Formats: sequence, structure tokens, C-alpha cells
Amino acid sequence: MERRRLQVLERLRDPLTVRRLRRLGVTAGWRCLEVGVGAGSIVRWLSDAVGPTGQVLAIDIDIRLLRGLDAANVEVRVQDLLGEHWGLAGFDLVHVRAVLHHLPRRQKQAIARLISALRPGGWLLVEEMDFASVVPAGLGGVADVQAFSRVLETHLVVLRTHNGFDSHYGRHLLRDLLAAGLEAVKAEGRASVWRGGGDGMRIWRLTFAQLRDAMVAAGLPGGDVDRAIELCDDPGFAFVAPLVMAASGRRSGR
Repeated sequence: MERRRLQVLERLRDPLTVRRLRRLGVTAGWRCLEVGVGAGSIVRWLSDAVGPTGQVLAIDIDIRLLRGLDAANVEVRVQDLLGEHWGLAGFDLVHVRAVLHHLPRRQKQAIARLISALRPGGWLLVEEMDFASVVPAGLGGVADVQAFSRVLETHLVVLRTHNGFDSHYGRHLLRDLLAAGLEAVKAEGRASVWRGGGDGMRIWRLTFAQLRDAMVAAGLPGGDVDRAIELCDDPGFAFVAPLVMAASGRRSGR
């Protein structure tokens, strides 16, 4: 189930990520660090972009989904972003997506470490979610919208309680990259409307199914969860998706 969820997320997010990477100038010969590999789609894109003269290092605490990736210019390594042994340096690009919101109160520490891996003049690109935009999109009955809203809020409570999920970190990316002393810092946010039956709602359906027992244990009626899962397949129902916030900046020096 987790592989399917990550693959759907990649289909949704990769086009914007690739556009941002191209805007930063990723090209042949670059050394790139990918932190938090997901199912590996951006690792593969970077491998093609930097070519045989470049290098991609992909790190995560769990790399099982990258087994079978055999590109000669890619190294996959089990490594914790905030672990004791870091020692990474000299990269033209460091990219991290949907990782820092799992590190409440430690984002600034993580960004400092990511910047330490850059060569002077190298680029950091960080992409994170922000649930500020998650509101009904005008489709569906009142009772269904209310039930779905309760499930969304409860799933965030469960994620915050059990996984330390920071559902509003995306809005702070600009602040944290500026505070870290990067140059040419830019930030943007994009949101879409997710209709039932589409990839976005599939993400929520898989997530709600994974968290159903925990949400019920938190006091949410099981019927609400089951109805929300059904609505994820109903094209007559829609919600605005979380913002995907992105911020980039360059390490000073040349």
C-alpha cells in the first residue's frame, strides 16, 4: 500500500518538481543529493539529467523501494538527515521533498545540515506541504462535506500525535531559508482541486484506510471514515488539495 501511495504522490508532484529543477539549471556533470527518496522517480530523473559525467547520491532511512535501481551514476545509501554521521559536501544541488514536515521543531537544524552539503554557489530546493488551503470545493452535500472535514482534521491529529507531522510547515520555508543565509531565495505555493476518482483523492483514500483504526481510537465514528473513503471515489465530490510550497536558495560564494 505504501509503494502505491508514494507512486501516486510522484505522479501528482513530479511535473512541478522537474520544472523547478530545470529552472535551477540542473544539467550534465552536476553532483546532486536527493534526501528522502520516496519510490525513486526524482532520483531517476536526476540520473538522466546529470548523465554519465554527473553523480546522484540518494539517501533515506528506508531504501527498500529503490531496490533494483542500477544506474551507474547513482549511489543509494541508508543515512539519517539528522544522524550523527553526516560528512556530505560539495554538491551542486540538494533536493528534499516532503521530509521536513516530519521533523517538528528540528526543521532549522535540518536545513543547516542540507546547506552544509552544498558547494559554494550550489542550490537547495525544498518542497513541503501546507494544509492551509484544504477547504471544500463546492461539490457534494452538506453532510458529506462535514463528515469529510471531520476525517481530514482527525487524520491530521493522528499524524501529529503519532508521527510528529507539521501540517503547516510549508508556509515557513521562505523564513527558514532566508534565516539560514542563502542567496537568491524564492518561494511559491501551488494548490489544485482534487475530485473523487482522481489521483489526489486516491492519496487520501489510501491514507484514510491506513489510519482508520487510529482515527476511530481517537473518537471519530467509523461511519465517518468509511463515508470519506467512499467519497474519494465519487467524481461529484471535491476538496482543495494541500498547498505544495517550494523554496530555493543558493549558498554564498563561488
